[in-house]
Amino acid sequence: MTSRSPNQPNQPNQEPPGVDIPALTAWLAGQGSAVEPPITVTTISAGRSNLTFSVRDAIGAQYVLRRPPLGALESGAHDVLRERRILSALSATAVPVPRPVAECTDPDVIGAPFFLMDFVPGQTLSPDTAAALSPEVKRKIGRRLPEVLAQLHALDVTEIGLGDLRRDRGYVERQLRRWQRQFDALGLPAGSPLRTVADRLTARIPEPQGNSLLHGDYKAENVLLSADGDVATVLDWELTSVGDPLADLGWLLVWWALPDNPGRWISPPATLAGGFPDHADLVNAYSARSPVDVSDLPYYVAFSYWRLSCINTTTRARFVAGAMGDKELDVAALDAQVEWQLAEALAALAHAA
Repeated sequence: MTSRSPNQPNQPNQEPPGVDIPALTAWLAGQGSAVEPPITVTTISAGRSNLTFSVRDAIGAQYVLRRPPLGALESGAHDVLRERRILSALSATAVPVPRPVAECTDPDVIGAPFFLMDFVPGQTLSPDTAAALSPEVKRKIGRRLPEVLAQLHALDVTEIGLGDLRRDRGYVERQLRRWQRQFDALGLPAGSPLRTVADRLTARIPEPQGNSLLHGDYKAENVLLSADGDVATVLDWELTSVGDPLADLGWLLVWWALPDNPGRWISPPATLAGGFPDHADLVNAYSARSPVDVSDLPYYVAFSYWRLSCINTTTRARFVAGAMGDKELDVAALDAQVEWQLAEALAALAHAA
């Protein structure tokens, strides 16, 4: 595996879109920061999610900067200061996260609010790097991801200062309502497959098993790993919520694709390289650390496939409407992916209690 690094490093002294280096330097100086100018900023990830940059100073210290994506944003979307608050709360727990070190609420500094956090050395999992891993490392990854998820779900959200994230309705119900509103905005007909699966999910919502802190996008690609396969840190907390812990576990399983069911992914998950533990092993590793009853898990796998198909459908709609700029998208492949995901959702529902 290789360390997570910029996709397209900027040339020296070239500002990446989204960061005003002189303004950032002046702001850091005003905070009494130990960051030593001049600083170098390079892009780690960019797109429709929060933007991530590496910030290096003159003596080699490294930090990570997070800010919202460029352009107009929906109200409440891409709230990086909320993400910073969640990371601050988790920094005092056993869940491995990068520690926030500074935040800026003034959008005039670099064009949006942002925060800096510690740089955590680690490695990402990709289809290419996964193929080179030893069986022992693959087994450890398959064990440690669900164990860390169980650690997260065991936290008392009130005790760590995040009790206000609780909502009156359960997480699944909230998501179903939210996506139904999206369907209305997109003008999806009543008989569309997305609505049909949503109706079946709505009719069978399990009794929630509590209000755990949910990551919202927990998968192998959103963690950094040590060389031996342990979880060095968990990244990308912008979708964090509170709800039934099986929603996170179902999402992990959906993204834990295996060669015996490769699916129709446009960007195949790294686990398709083969040799990783199967779904039963992941569930057993989770259950060994958590008292959560997993008997309703097939429902949450179905829900996760459906939720992913909803995300892909809105991505398609934005692309067709010209809202994704010059980005390319294979619409036919995305349609095939959505069709497959909905079929998987129905298959999982058939096994739900």
